[in-house]
Amino acid sequence: MKIMNKFQKKLANRKKDNKGFSLVELIIVIAIMAILVGIVGTQVIPYINKSKIEKDRQLVNSYCTAAVSAYSMVAGELTSDPTSFEVYDNSLSGSNKTVADKIKELTYDSFDATKFKSKEAQGCSNVTITFNSTNHTVTATLKDAATPGDLTVTSDM
Repeated sequence: MKIMNKFQKKLANRKKDNKGFSLVELIIVIAIMAILVGIVGTQVIPYINKSKIEKDRQLVNSYCTAAVSAYSMVAGELTSDPTSFEVYDNSLSGSNKTVADKIKELTYDSFDATKFKSKEAQGCSNVTITFNSTNHTVTATLKDAATPGDLTVTSDM
């Protein structure tokens, strides 16, 4: 009986001692997690901005593709080659207006700067399309962007 009582007391003491993690253990785990988050965070943040730039470049690319398609769709109606124009400029006329209207039909009716999320696109107000009939290329650029060169797309016609 004495042996059984001692064994039961030991089991009862173990249960009392095994209540959870100590404060020191918790602090160590939190410190390790903070270090890992700091390391991973500094590695991920640059990729977030790169993805925003690529998303904006893809939007500009869609305008460039729409310009090529618009030109081929209305080529028979044009009286002259389109030059350089802003898609959402209401004062356009002639071939530029015809192509711009078709681009709007293929993309968006109005320009929405909130679609562009990167720092490079900040302040943009329109999309400029430039046709180069000599090289047979079309270039799309964001007007008034902070760094428009990063968001310029050129495509063959």
